[in-house]
Amino acid sequence: MKAGEKLDVLVGLGNGYNLENSGNKPLLIGGGVGVPPLYNLCKKLRAEGKEVSVILGFNSKLEVFYKEEFEKLGASVFVTTVDGSEGVKGFVTNALDNIDYTYFYTCGPEPMLKAVYNATKTGGEFSFEERMGCGFGACMGCSCKTKYGNKRICKDGPVLLKEEIIW
Repeated sequence: MKAGEKLDVLVGLGNGYNLENSGNKPLLIGGGVGVPPLYNLCKKLRAEGKEVSVILGFNSKLEVFYKEEFEKLGASVFVTTVDGSEGVKGFVTNALDNIDYTYFYTCGPEPMLKAVYNATKTGGEFSFEERMGCGFGACMGCSCKTKYGNKRICKDGPVLLKEEIIW
């Protein structure tokens, strides 16, 4: 692209995390490409004086990123790697036991989200990574089952509450 060229983009679809539910000790749980969306959330929560803990999950030490960035924000950071090459060996759920938290926010691949759902002890919010066909909610290609019927990730999400999700 050249300077001055115009783009036709579609932005601002769906919803985001609700900071009002966080309590004093929110926990952020990110896996792989689900880590970056949590960085700005951490900034906002820290600006409110919250004591933020972060669990970052990766396959190996070679894939770890944003650890230092979260630490610079003042968050307590726990890294998990499937192969054990850095931090706790295993998945993000393997680091949950020793963390005191009031509410959680998570983003990552669906198998990780399901495991977090089953392992967490409080309410929380899930940001789904989903391929979207239309982006307007017409095709229902990105729907998720909830207690209130199917919700479209592109329009009704991507953030859904733990209490409404049906796996």
